[in-house]
Amino acid sequence: MKRNRKIALILLMSVSLITCVKEGDFKVPESLGLEENTAVNIIIDSISKGTLQLKTIKEVKEFYISGSKPIEIMSNIVVKGYVISSDKSGNFYKEFYMQDAPENPNSGIRVSLNLSNSYNKFNIGREIYIRLKGLYIGETNSGDGIITIGGKVKLTDVTEIENVSKNQIPNHIYRTEVTEEIIPKTIDFSAVNAANIGTFVTLENVFFESELVGKSYVDPKEDFDTQRKIETCLGLGYDYLFLETSSFSNFSNETLPEKAGSINAIVSKDFGGNFIVLNINDTSNVQMNDERCSPLPMEDFKTILLEENFETQSGEIEILNWFNYREKGTKSWRSYTDSYSQSKAARIGSRNSTDDRTISWLITEGVNLETTSQEFLSFETSNSFANGSKLEVLISTDFDGNKDQIKQATWTILPAKIVSNSVSFKKWVHSTYIEISSYSGTAHIAFKYVGSGNSNFDGTYELDQIIIHAKR
Repeated sequence: MKRNRKIALILLMSVSLITCVKEGDFKVPESLGLEENTAVNIIIDSISKGTLQLKTIKEVKEFYISGSKPIEIMSNIVVKGYVISSDKSGNFYKEFYMQDAPENPNSGIRVSLNLSNSYNKFNIGREIYIRLKGLYIGETNSGDGIITIGGKVKLTDVTEIENVSKNQIPNHIYRTEVTEEIIPKTIDFSAVNAANIGTFVTLENVFFESELVGKSYVDPKEDFDTQRKIETCLGLGYDYLFLETSSFSNFSNETLPEKAGSINAIVSKDFGGNFIVLNINDTSNVQMNDERCSPLPMEDFKTILLEENFETQSGEIEILNWFNYREKGTKSWRSYTDSYSQSKAARIGSRNSTDDRTISWLITEGVNLETTSQEFLSFETSNSFANGSKLEVLISTDFDGNKDQIKQATWTILPAKIVSNSVSFKKWVHSTYIEISSYSGTAHIAFKYVGSGNSNFDGTYELDQIIIHAKR
């Protein structure tokens, strides 16, 4: 199979457990054995003394660049996390995901290990420490974008890692007596992106596309994984993601719900790393008992407050009352002609800049939100490999139009869908319709690019078709 997921962690066990219990044939212990308690206490004590260095999951993931050779950890580093996936239903296989906090996590990571039927021991919410020296950070499928902790480099492909072996587990992965309640993080549908991979989230007001009515979680023609489209209404249109389910899960033949509601899921990617997917632990994570929504009618939003397609631009972007502002570095937003669509767009990238860091803003003119009752922003983005960089869209209602006050103004990130690095450079991604009706006064929209000075990164974004639809 491609990647049927399972949680697994084996830690140091007491002698009685080792001699009396078979793998996967135990209950969750209320306390740890003496030997296991001693081992994890040594780890915690070493961290407090400074002989082991505790790194965050985010810091550990930053060691590795997707698609490159795995990184062997040579120093005394420990990472801490909380288990968020379960192999009880069969939807995970020889892997588990952990995030950095039980609630409102900042980052999550995948751990690949050679252990099955581990859910009874390594239950959801279990606090664990992983001693990384001698392990690897990389990908089990090179370039898939799922940064993983593994045990060794694959013999047949030096760009991929393999499981932490059963012999390695007792010397690297340690659990504590703590089991926390994992509270899924509620996020906007359109804001789901690669930064969320490995975290447990809630998406609200979602439903399976109408073509799936009466169908099961897994297509019976599939041998491994099935992706089912999940949709939501976003203002004037729909947005979608995919729920991925293993053919080996015990709910694979259950019928998909027909109504709308919420879904709690772990954010990941499909096997090839081409797009974001959601993985559930079991069907209790899907609560859909409400009526489906419909997008607002476009004909009610005929007032256009802002529209820019960059067709009249050449060289650096220069639009009346707009700001093309370099906060750091030497790269500005420039005109770009897309050879596939044969139209112009705005482009920004830090490739070959030799700058340590690039921060570049493209800020629209002020938009009056007082004369209309409801407004939606949309735009399109594309990329030429976005790795090592990011693009955000922000809004401010206290920016006074003075270039010197850009950094002093209050800027709020909007939940827009931005093209990801895995999307083909030929494609343009619609932002969805982002409602800005809660803002009042004069608003400025900013497209903020942040690029790395690392020569291995060539992050470049293109921007086009900016428009704000409004209703009087």
